[in-house]
This record gives sequence, structure tokens and C-alpha cells, in this order.
Amino acid sequence: MTKFDDITVVVQGPVQTFQDREQEPGITEKCLSSVRAYLPGATIILSTWPDQKLDGLDYDELVISEDPGPNIRNYHKDGSPQFYNNNRQIVSTLAGLQHVKTPYAIKLRSDNFLTGNAFVAMQQQFPKRGEPFSFLRERVVVSNVFTRRYAKGFEVAFHLSDFFYYGLTEDLLKIWDLELLPDLPSSQADSIRGGPGGFPIDCTQMFWLRALNKFYPDLSLTGLLDNRPEAIEQSNQCYANNLIIGSPADIGLGLCQKFSGNARIARTKGKCAQWHFFEWQDLYRQYCDVAFQPDVTLRQRVRLFLTRLLHVYPTKLETVLKLRKG
Repeated sequence: MTKFDDITVVVQGPVQTFQDREQEPGITEKCLSSVRAYLPGATIILSTWPDQKLDGLDYDELVISEDPGPNIRNYHKDGSPQFYNNNRQIVSTLAGLQHVKTPYAIKLRSDNFLTGNAFVAMQQQFPKRGEPFSFLRERVVVSNVFTRRYAKGFEVAFHLSDFFYYGLTEDLLKIWDLELLPDLPSSQADSIRGGPGGFPIDCTQMFWLRALNKFYPDLSLTGLLDNRPEAIEQSNQCYANNLIIGSPADIGLGLCQKFSGNARIARTKGKCAQWHFFEWQDLYRQYCDVAFQPDVTLRQRVRLFLTRLLHVYPTKLETVLKLRKG
């Protein structure tokens, strides 16, 4: 494809440092320019907040939403609240998607950018679907950055990244048409810390589960490390039947300095704990197309196993020891 008229890119979030949220200088301009370069003909909707400096930014439509402010979904041990930007992400993403008129859409953070358009062809390359938990009309391409297979050394379920989504507009709306989160009362602080391992559900798990619960109300987790066999199985089926999980290099996504270079998530220890594209292909073969052959060599599989042996599995023991001390 050389023109992408049927795609709208929703660039969501602040375009500068906003309410103590640091923003890399010039990153939104870089984001918008990358869309023009790699998706010629696509529409750009910038979904942001009031009083942002928009001079020099290249977009087709501007959506300004009232800032819902940070939300409280946990508390520190000293009783002070932990603030998150979950509602801000919901508002800016949903407001932008509701203005999309093209059949396909992208949800792209204003502090990330494109390095290619491989995700467009990729989205159509895995046509077969399984029946269990298949709730989207077509597959949605997502990034593996923060799509963790392991956290704190344990296998985890439903830990889906919120960075990048590409697919049918109606499918992205199914995922992001979410109610805002109420602040967690301080009286419930102990209960949210009381899940398996004492770790609350991660924000990314929360977003994905809330989308799934609109169609499958019984899906749930009691904490970050709730890795019951049935939870892992359900999570894998949801991944296999609705998504395509690829690395930034696989899909054509660039990350801001906060998530690249020497950032913790970009180091070997962080990368090897994430789902890899060939591992998602394994799920596709298992649940959707038994004749499919994943694009991977034995050497790649062995290398990932050995890397996890060094960086991931020892962390499990560290986590167990910390919990026992705690």
C-alpha cells in the first residue's frame, strides 16, 4: 500500500509537560511527522487537553477534552494515595476514537512515534480465528512492550500493553469505550493489596480485563500474580483469537526516551519477560491454525530460554523471599 486513506490515527495525550507529567521535548511533533511519513493519506486526530501549545503541530482534527485528573487505585503503606493517569488515558483515547470516520484506526501515544507501517499488512496475515473468547471482528495489532508474559519472575495473565493498537475502528471502540474509574476508598487499601503475592492488578491488566468483561463478565484476576492455570488458559485464548502481539521492530513503532535506551523495560531483563512475536504465533497455531508454522528458529527459542533462565526465573525466588520477609 502507498496510500492509507482508510486509516485514522488517534494521537492521544499531552503534547508538553502537563500536570507534572514530563514530556520529552518535541516528541509529539516527531510523532505526527512520522504518521505523515509512513501513512500518507491517513487522517490524524490529535486528542489532548486544554491550554496545550499546538503551534507547529501537523494534524487534521483537534479534540480537546476536559481533564478528568488523576485517579486513586491504590495506597502506599503509609496510607498516602497512589495516583494514576488511567482516566486520562480513557478520556483522550475514547474522545479521539469517537471522531474517527474511517474503517481502521490507530491508538498512538503522543510520546511515541512510527518507524514503519508493517502493522498494516500484519493485521491481515493471520485470518483464522478460534471460537473461545473471540469478541473482536478482526484482529488488533498491539505492542509487546509491557505485554508481559512474566512479572516478578512469575507467569502472569491478561497483562496487555496499552501503548499501540491498530485495527478496525469498531474493535478499538470495543476495547477503549470504558467507564471512568472511581477513586479507591482508603478503607479498601488492604483488600487490593491482598491478592496472590500481595501485589494488586497492574493497570494494563485492568484495562484489558475491563474491556473483556463487557463480553465475558466471569473473567477476573485477584492480583498481579494470579496465574491459576484457568486464568493463563483464558488469557492465552484471548490473545490468540483477538490480537497480534509484536515487538516495536516487528510492527514499526518507535518509543520515547522514557521507554527506550537504558530504560528498565528496554534492558535485556525487561525485554525477555515480554511476549515475543513467535510466542504469539505459537498461540495462533495452538488455538487457531494447527497447520501454521511459526517464523522462528530453534536457535531463537533456545536463546530466549537461556536469557530467561538468567534474568527471569531467579527473580521468582527473590519475590518469594521478599514476600516471606514482608
